[in-house]
Amino acid sequence: MPKTKKALTVKANAQPKAKARRSTKGGDVKAKGTTATAKPSRNKGVRSGMKVMQYQDHTLAMNHKADRRLSEPSLADDWATEFPQSDCMQRRDTKIVASVRRLYNQGRHTKAQGGVAPERQSVPYGDDGKPITAKATKKDATAKAA
Repeated sequence: MPKTKKALTVKANAQPKAKARRSTKGGDVKAKGTTATAKPSRNKGVRSGMKVMQYQDHTLAMNHKADRRLSEPSLADDWATEFPQSDCMQRRDTKIVASVRRLYNQGRHTKAQGGVAPERQSVPYGDDGKPITAKATKKDATAKAA
């Protein structure tokens, strides 16, 4: 007699006996059996959650408001407190602020600007909250004397 095949029955809640294994490539934390610890991002701000260049553009765009007129050393301090893990920001160098402002005013600081200069140019402010005019150079001084 030929063997008869048994009818195949499928249960509705049947789960496979063998579980698929997770790949450990790429640092899959669950596969290693440990829990992920949240490490503060070096590139995200502590208070704002913005990336470095985005936060710099934001502060320069808001710097014209009367209650937000920060001098260059104050802006450097603000950026350093927003990004405590960034070694570059911890230098609190005013040359960095001046360089970022120049690129921002030219529309070349971030890709988001798309090469378009902002409608309102960012100007440096002094500690008194008044705009700083261009510094007089030796060339200007000799031209006035002549």
